[in-house]
Amino acid sequence: MRDSGEQTASERAAGSRTPSIFRAIVVDELALVRLGVTAVLEPLGIEVVAETHSGRELVSIAAVERPDLVVIGTPTDLPLVDVVERLRRRCVIVGLIPRSAEGDVGLLVAHGVDGLALRNGSAEEFATVVDRVQKGEKVVVRALLPALAGRLRLRSHEGEAVDGIALTLREREVLAFLAEGRTNREIAGALSVSVATVKSHLVHIYDKLGAANRNEAVGRAAQVGLLA
Repeated sequence: MRDSGEQTASERAAGSRTPSIFRAIVVDELALVRLGVTAVLEPLGIEVVAETHSGRELVSIAAVERPDLVVIGTPTDLPLVDVVERLRRRCVIVGLIPRSAEGDVGLLVAHGVDGLALRNGSAEEFATVVDRVQKGEKVVVRALLPALAGRLRLRSHEGEAVDGIALTLREREVLAFLAEGRTNREIAGALSVSVATVKSHLVHIYDKLGAANRNEAVGRAAQVGLLA
């Protein structure tokens, strides 16, 4: 039987790992929301070094603290999009979106927000978003994907690159359905093709966008201007 004071090599290695994100600032108009965000972050090994209700104050604090992560809910003085613009992508940003602000999803992703979750979503969902952005992913929770629906901007002819990314017309159609949150089977039915064909298109889309999954593909597409 192992002594409780001993550690295995794997346990020591796990304990010695430092997360890629470990210092955070939280902003929201409600102290209770800030407290809830902090309660989710701390078990993930993320230290909340400051919190505020003000977007302007957040920008000033961030210039001094240089956080790795900023979680922005609803500031009292500035729209979330304005706060993101003022931060100038100096850190990983996760936005907590109220239902009333779903129309800003595409704009926020285009401005470099790394993760988007619902402000009234579950703690588990928010923790998953934070964990994934720590790994370098771009994440938009499924419930917010319909906010991007119908926003595929066909700015160029088939095969012509947008920000160095050239999608075929059919790949753009598939991408538009991804933004609506449709399943592979639903996309296949809408395009009158097989599910296998849809999967093949997805492989090409992911490769061209440098994405690992649907959320990353939609986020990357919005970021470069294919979705607006």
